[in-house]
Amino acid sequence: MPTDVPHGARTESDGDNHVKTKILRALALALSLLAAGAAFARSDIRDGNAMVQPVKGDKYSIDGAIMGKAELYGYIGGLRDDDHITGIVLKRGGSDEQRRVIGSIAKTLGLKSFEQAGGDLKEIPQPERPAAAPAIDNPPATDGQAPAAAPAEEPAGH
Repeated sequence: MPTDVPHGARTESDGDNHVKTKILRALALALSLLAAGAAFARSDIRDGNAMVQPVKGDKYSIDGAIMGKAELYGYIGGLRDDDHITGIVLKRGGSDEQRRVIGSIAKTLGLKSFEQAGGDLKEIPQPERPAAAPAIDNPPATDGQAPAAAPAEEPAGH
């Protein structure tokens, strides 16, 4: 069987396979780095509890993001649904208002609430009844128009 290609020489299809192999290896490396990054992104969950760091100005830090109480409520709700957390821990240094907010968020979402006290966890009291979701700190943007008037009520008997 004579061939036109000398022994050991690469053909065009060999070059294509070599490029495909390099691309697949690079893709596998990128995916493994992405998976490792995702594992570290949720580093503030320990023993089923979301670990929240108090920040000045009644703000909170978790997973590297600083947020207000409304954003924290939404974020903790996502952790409850996706990662099945069972509690919220406010790391030491929080104000009375921050403890109250953590207790309220936990009660509304059906979670336990704690404050870090040394090496132990101290339970944060929760309100008697579930509170409504925290109000958004920033009012919604408007386009400069006045709000629409409420519809008029119809007179009785018509």
